[in-house]
Amino acid sequence: MNFNAGIGMVWGVLHYMKYRWTKEEEETRQMYDMVVKIIDVLRSHNEACQENKDLQPYMPIPHVCDSLIPPQDRKKMKKVWNRAVDFLAANESRVRTETQRIGGADFLVWRWIQPSAACDKILVIPSKVWQGQAFHLDRRNSPPNSLTPCLKIRNMFDPVMEIGDHWHLAIQEAILEKCSDNDGIVHIAVDKNSREGCVYVKCLSPEYAGKAFKALHGSWFDGKLVTVKYLRLDRYHHRFPQALTCNTPVKPSNKHMNSMSHLRLRTGTTNSQGSS
Repeated sequence: MNFNAGIGMVWGVLHYMKYRWTKEEEETRQMYDMVVKIIDVLRSHNEACQENKDLQPYMPIPHVCDSLIPPQDRKKMKKVWNRAVDFLAANESRVRTETQRIGGADFLVWRWIQPSAACDKILVIPSKVWQGQAFHLDRRNSPPNSLTPCLKIRNMFDPVMEIGDHWHLAIQEAILEKCSDNDGIVHIAVDKNSREGCVYVKCLSPEYAGKAFKALHGSWFDGKLVTVKYLRLDRYHHRFPQALTCNTPVKPSNKHMNSMSHLRLRTGTTNSQGSS
């Protein structure tokens, strides 16, 4: 009796922990999605201000919230919104928070900061490049250990905006270049119809998957915040049966590492400034 009760208690704790982890993972994913949407709104508003000088060069934070979250969802999305606001304050240098008096009342507003002249060289680099890390991984946004060798990567592309028949190869190449020091990637698939811009990766072992997770999760790519989650091996093989027999590491097709050019230029600029 006591043994069964103990088993039941352990099962209950494990079930609760799985529920909490799943909920936290979903809220974190929603937070990252909200950050991307906020940045898109602010960037678009900034572009509109360049054409229409009558527009104010800032946006009240409550107005941005109201434009992105329908009234019926605002209560349940409050935590996600607050986390997104905190994330921007801590990690996004292109967004400045300030106070402006609007209609006789003080509002917290966001202002999109134009890149300085020192960044002009970076702006001419074409898209489809890695643009740096949005945040440092910690215990809250990165699982301590992987139990599966498979990954699902979001926000790598927008299927509506892609051009040509072979654009997915550039996405695949960018991931392999970002993980060029990882000898354990054996299968990669771009879901060309995914609205979330999903790419799937299988590695030789959970250790290699963890290394790829750390290289990709929280990175900026083509103006999008890339997020990664682990995917069960059986689900991966159900979706990609051909991956069952894949055991040969996949590497970038050339040594030019084009998708890393932005990071190389930024590092070179930093180094030159430091030595001047």
